[in-house]
Amino acid sequence: MRTLNLIVLLISIAFFLGITKLSDTYAQEKKSVDITAQKVEKSRGDNPNIEFPVPKTDDNPLPKPEKERGDYCYIDFENWTGYYVEIYVNRIYRGTLEPWDKGSVTVYAGFTSIYCITSGGSYEWSEAGSCDFYYTYKMYVP
Repeated sequence: MRTLNLIVLLISIAFFLGITKLSDTYAQEKKSVDITAQKVEKSRGDNPNIEFPVPKTDDNPLPKPEKERGDYCYIDFENWTGYYVEIYVNRIYRGTLEPWDKGSVTVYAGFTSIYCITSGGSYEWSEAGSCDFYYTYKMYVP
């Protein structure tokens, strides 16, 4: 009977610690940021906001995300446009968001910037951020 009580106690402690860690992740202050698109000005050079673009072939895979000590954070995106939007975090491609859709990106080593551009290259959004807050970026076109 003592063994059973000890097992139940250990499981309860493990469960409590797991819930506490999970609640810490969601305890971050939430920030919702509305960002309005800017028209992309045509240039002859590479886009300085993109270091690792969408891979067009299997010969150029994206780098593996760095996992540093500490926690990770989520960045939410809401696409309030009729355009497909490519998402870049710290100049690295992280995915494409469909028109009128929502999505989330997990960042392991923190982030300092987000950059989004329509798949056709007509509109772009950019904003700063960090893992100090739980960000939701809402994208609009003028």
